[in-house]
Amino acid sequence: MMKKIQTIILLVIVFTLGIFSTAAYAASGNVKVTLPAFKVTLNGTVIENATNQYPLIVYKDITYFPMTYYDCRFLGLESVWNSSTGLKIAKTGVNWGYHKYQAAGRNNTVYTAQIADFKIQVNGKQIDNTKEEYPLLVFRDITYFPLTWRFAVDEFGWKYSFDERNGLVINSTASDLTAIQLTLPIVTLPDGEKGAFTVAGNYYYYQGEKGKIYQASVANPKERREVYQLPESYYFGYEYGLSSLHTDKGKAILKYHSGGATMGSDHIIWLKEDGTTEDIDHGYSAIRIYDDYTVRVDHWAPPIAGNLQIKKTDEHEYTNVGDPECYFGRFFLSDGQGLTSQPSQDLYLIDEEIYVLGYYQDNNLPTTTGIYRVNIHSGKTTRVCDAEASSFKITDDIIYFTDRNQYLYRVSLSGGQAELLIDQAVSQYEVLQGHLYYALAENGQLFALDNEESINPGGQLKKMEIQNGYLTAIFKKDSESPYKMMIIDKDGQILYKTMENIPLVRIENGKLILVKDN
Repeated sequence: MMKKIQTIILLVIVFTLGIFSTAAYAASGNVKVTLPAFKVTLNGTVIENATNQYPLIVYKDITYFPMTYYDCRFLGLESVWNSSTGLKIAKTGVNWGYHKYQAAGRNNTVYTAQIADFKIQVNGKQIDNTKEEYPLLVFRDITYFPLTWRFAVDEFGWKYSFDERNGLVINSTASDLTAIQLTLPIVTLPDGEKGAFTVAGNYYYYQGEKGKIYQASVANPKERREVYQLPESYYFGYEYGLSSLHTDKGKAILKYHSGGATMGSDHIIWLKEDGTTEDIDHGYSAIRIYDDYTVRVDHWAPPIAGNLQIKKTDEHEYTNVGDPECYFGRFFLSDGQGLTSQPSQDLYLIDEEIYVLGYYQDNNLPTTTGIYRVNIHSGKTTRVCDAEASSFKITDDIIYFTDRNQYLYRVSLSGGQAELLIDQAVSQYEVLQGHLYYALAENGQLFALDNEESINPGGQLKKMEIQNGYLTAIFKKDSESPYKMMIIDKDGQILYKTMENIPLVRIENGKLILVKDN
């Protein structure tokens, strides 16, 4: 059974946290406010207003809440301030733990606040603060939000009650998710992207300065050790080559490229928990490691036929398998004068059958690339269906694939007639528990099959991935949508969403780890 996510850990890629509150730089009109004379309980925590640097306040008999960095997240919200776009507030679906901003002394009971005079959005909706009966206020340079029924219940979905005995009681969500935050010094690459990162077992693995790969304890992230040194490469402008980290069946796997595009090599390294490493593969290849077998497709250029290989776990050498006349693991596309091809990483071993792209070339009439089934014992090579395929994924005995136009199809694992699902070019697609998600190549919008409305309107998908029973979707930071990252569960429900730029996401050991951009 899939382990439920219990904790959200935000890994912030800064050495010191830059913003802890939502500052407001425009305000007008002084108003009188008081501290609550009644008890206030938020998510089970009694708020001590007398000694809080940012206490709750009351204006026109309505309680106001401080939109600081931690206070927002305590109630399952995010607030983002920008001098040009103003204040944006949105529900995320997860609560952080409570963090008290300790005051230097005891607060008075009466103060002066100002009416906020800047642009305001709540869950993507514009708010005209000049027309609000209970406008947003600014107190101690922090924006304060009215806890009216309209916002607390209708917009944020909170449970809200007030009586003389218990005072004001708000529970922001029924979710079991909580959050904490820590810092890791992951390198920023020349193109502005973050360096490689993953988590496996009891350790974080990340790329630091000067091509160093570190292993850090989850229990104490400050305890780290260098476990690998990337060689200098200068491939495509990267001083230490292109590298990535991911977790495969609990193992931390490092991939990187060394040398040039033609004479260079890809390397796959297993980073073990004891700090040692093992070279899994090098060269140009697609490779999948299973319990009993490792399956490999040789991708050296120029393409060669009979390039599908397999070996048992206890063996050292690969043996070729499949029709020696078939070109495996590439999508071939005619350019009018010859053939060009693109290597594919799509490779599956199911029972005793390998599923892989295949192509046969006749001297006079090239055929199309298709999905082939190869028996690991007999080598029998059979095309699954007649339709052309440029990429494919297998889940729940169904093959989902695209053709040269990037139209999306599906066919049974046993073969037969393919069904056209999307007759527009798609740039990415994933399947989770029978739910098909795809992004249109034209605009990057993310959709679920049979749903005409975008999951994140205005969001241009950057990357999506299935991780341990969840779909992670990262959107470009300059997208028009308020949300830049989402987590979707197996039932198709949005588990978590954030307005902050999140370049890296990992879900391992029942924890959701977000690497936040600074």
